Amino acid sequence: MTAREGLIVTLPETAEGQPLWMRVIDGTVVQGGSGTHWLDACGLSSLPDGCSVMLVPPAGLTTLHWISNDGMPARQGRAAARLAALSDSIDPPETLIAAANENDDPARPHIVAVAARADMQHWLLWAQHNGLDPDFVVPAGLILPEPDEGYVMGTVGGTSLLRGREAALPADEPMAELLVADAPVAVLSPETVSRAAIAMLADPALNMRQGDFAKRARRPLDRQQLTRIAIWIGFIALVSLLLSLIAIIRYNAAASSLDRDSIALASTVLPGVTDPERLEPDLDARLADRGAGAYTFSGPVAGLFTAMQRTENVSLTKLGRSADGMLTATLASAQAADINVVLLALQDAGFTITATSSQGTDGRVLADITVKP
Repeated sequence: MTAREGLIVTLPETAEGQPLWMRVIDGTVVQGGSGTHWLDACGLSSLPDGCSVMLVPPAGLTTLHWISNDGMPARQGRAAARLAALSDSIDPPETLIAAANENDDPARPHIVAVAARADMQHWLLWAQHNGLDPDFVVPAGLILPEPDEGYVMGTVGGTSLLRGREAALPADEPMAELLVADAPVAVLSPETVSRAAIAMLADPALNMRQGDFAKRARRPLDRQQLTRIAIWIGFIALVSLLLSLIAIIRYNAAASSLDRDSIALASTVLPGVTDPERLEPDLDARLADRGAGAYTFSGPVAGLFTAMQRTENVSLTKLGRSADGMLTATLASAQAADINVVLLALQDAGFTITATSSQGTDGRVLADITVKP
């Protein structure tokens, strides 16, 4: 299977270098260049939908290992190979990323690419800054095809690389000459390397976007699933409404039953009562007529204190309640006129009063009064 359209970007080995890119359509390079202005060069405002993007990091920043785990299932062998590659590295394992290829043949060695996590983050941030979200991050050494024997040499992103059956490294590394020794080396043409890179768009030898760096797949909207979710939301809302209605009906029934019980109980003292809203005021009025009730004492007391605020020369020397519930009080003042001010205020407030005056031992005028609503 071949990707119909793709973009391959090879990062430079140095910070001063420029990335190399080529646009591929139907397996053919249609445009290419250096720098980051591939959209302008291609006359595009954005990459087309379905365009595969492959990022090739610098060869010198990725180490490749071929590790065999004979006798292990492929999946277990792949995990063991990653751990072995990390243990062989100089840097602490927590600072590295180890990505293995999808080899399901236990007889073949697993290829593991090891790179610094900081470098991987830098590559992906650089890509994001330039409007790319790579589908694949493929080590440069694996772009070259695997030889049947000896080694092949080719240039990827301006760097000359060597690849054998179980090795891939820059050709200028000191280890390269010792590794090759007398083995035959076939030099690949730029066209051959380009075809190998294009083939990686459909079937990459190893994708380093694994684990924490895996590309997040955007799931398309499933209309059937959205419809089911909407139906369930409507069903839940309907059930909630029904439960609320049932609760309201139960509360109303309980309130009606309570009103009937209250009317039945109140009818023993208030014959003919039918309105539950009138029960409390009618009972208070009946109690007030009998000199009892909640307001028979508190109401007159409040009225008395309010009336006394009209003059500062009247003091209260006695306050009580008679056996029939009537308020009794004794007022004292140097002048009878001041006491009269209080009594008139009580009458103006609607209270019924009686008053009997006398002379106190200290010469003040005393008034024994009763106050009734």
